[in-house]
Amino acid sequence: MTHSIETLDYLVILFYLLLTIVVGLYFVRFNKAGSDFFKGGNKIPWLVAGISAFMSGFSAWTFTGASGVAYNDGIVAIGLYVGNAASFILGYFLFAVRWRRTRVSTTMEYLVERYDGVSRQTFSWATVFFEMFTTAAALYGMAIFVSSITDLPLTTTIVVSSVIILAYCLLGGLWAVVVTDFLQGIILIPFTLLLAGAALVQIGGMGALIEGLPDELLTISGHTERASIPYLLSWTIMVSFGYNTRAHAQRYFSVPDERSAKKIAVLNFVLFFIGAFIWFIPALAMRVMHPDIGTLIDLPNPEEGAYALASLILLPSGLIGIMLAAIFSASMSSISTFYNMHSAIIAKDIIPSLFNKEFSERAYLWIGRLSTLGIGTTVTTIAVIMAQMGTSVFEAMLRFNTIISLAYGIPALLGLVIKNTPHWSGLATFIFASIMGILGWMVFEWGLVINVAATVTGSVAVFWLSGLAAKETGPYRERRERFFRKLDTPIDVAKEVGEVNLSGSIVFLFLAKVSALIATLSLAFLLTAEAGEHLLIIINSAMTYALALLFHVLGKRLLKLYSSKPAQT
Repeated sequence: MTHSIETLDYLVILFYLLLTIVVGLYFVRFNKAGSDFFKGGNKIPWLVAGISAFMSGFSAWTFTGASGVAYNDGIVAIGLYVGNAASFILGYFLFAVRWRRTRVSTTMEYLVERYDGVSRQTFSWATVFFEMFTTAAALYGMAIFVSSITDLPLTTTIVVSSVIILAYCLLGGLWAVVVTDFLQGIILIPFTLLLAGAALVQIGGMGALIEGLPDELLTISGHTERASIPYLLSWTIMVSFGYNTRAHAQRYFSVPDERSAKKIAVLNFVLFFIGAFIWFIPALAMRVMHPDIGTLIDLPNPEEGAYALASLILLPSGLIGIMLAAIFSASMSSISTFYNMHSAIIAKDIIPSLFNKEFSERAYLWIGRLSTLGIGTTVTTIAVIMAQMGTSVFEAMLRFNTIISLAYGIPALLGLVIKNTPHWSGLATFIFASIMGILGWMVFEWGLVINVAATVTGSVAVFWLSGLAAKETGPYRERRERFFRKLDTPIDVAKEVGEVNLSGSIVFLFLAKVSALIATLSLAFLLTAEAGEHLLIIINSAMTYALALLFHVLGKRLLKLYSSKPAQT
């Protein structure tokens, strides 16, 4: 039996959207200056920052495009997300500590210290430009999924979603972004576990699922372009440059110390690795139950609706609304992260250069808000244009994301670990990688494997050869030496950050209350549930109550530490 979306589901979505606005209003008080708006004053608890990094690492594509890969290609989708997890091993051993010790507010601010002002400006403008298209594609993809289920107009869905995201970003800055991401994780994680379990019960267990799938879907045997070891390795290399820079770098330097930054990497590795074996079970189950999904889903690529179909078949009214909220959550996380990160780039990197002056911290706060508004409006406009043109979401996302991940990621990460290259090495590598990416995707139409192999090999060679070609002297060498001395200097939390326990306790106690509220309201679905659906609702609420209890305990422990500290001094 397939359920349809009902009034209760719409109420669930409305409640969730209103909740995000409340978060923004609540965390306005945390923003006293630009550093608070852009990096949370380095006081964001590692668990909150880690979940935020995890949520910003994927969008609705996980439950549409990637689920479509699982439906068509089988365990290849699992391989892609194991590759995502593997990228955080590099974060743990190499980059998390280094990013925290840069002591910057934006990833572009790091570039002027490691390279020069020209590199900073070039990276800033190019990154904002390319990522507006990837973010617009994420917004557009989410709208396609939601509007196809709810019958809401596509353009209306795009605009309303963007307005909601902008509202809490403008109000609360990075604090609102990471806490809202955390709330989205509270919804998403129990829901995906529940739906995966329900799918296995429906189909008769894991053994029945494996037995029912075509043999080629259980191997990486080259039956499609993606079903090959070279493709999966290329994917892992590409996402390693993306997941250890930009948004995730921002999370690494938003926490108090190096140990917290490394915990973010570990948490993301664990969540992505476990998620790889959970998120695609519903899509695989639909392949067994409905191998002719095109007759049930009215989408240009019907396999991308496999996750939605599983939700409509297996979940009662109310929990379907939570499914839609989860899809909103995944996309809104990546989009809100983009808004906050790039408003920081515009406010801290581009604007001061254009006006050739520095501003007060209070001025940076308002410049950041205006930049967020401008970016959000532009991204929304691009997404609406994509909708009008019928652009392929997957192709737009893959092309622009690959170009900017490699062009930015290679010189950014090499600059953190390789010392003896001149100030122009980052810019030369960035230009080379950008040209290779644009030519590879737009002109030569290479696939992912050739694009990654050619761009990475050539870019690393350019960076390495620059160090052989020129030895830095004078002011550039002195600045580079100061930068690497800073990377070798551990963070003094008491001196550089100050008291962090109080802010952490406020966050966790707030999350505990909101989680308990969500769990309690979810129990109301029992009133409309049909026979056999009550257990799913109870399990979902129980998992959310467990999270609320965990956050309450963490908040009280931090509050106790904060309260007892004056007595010890």
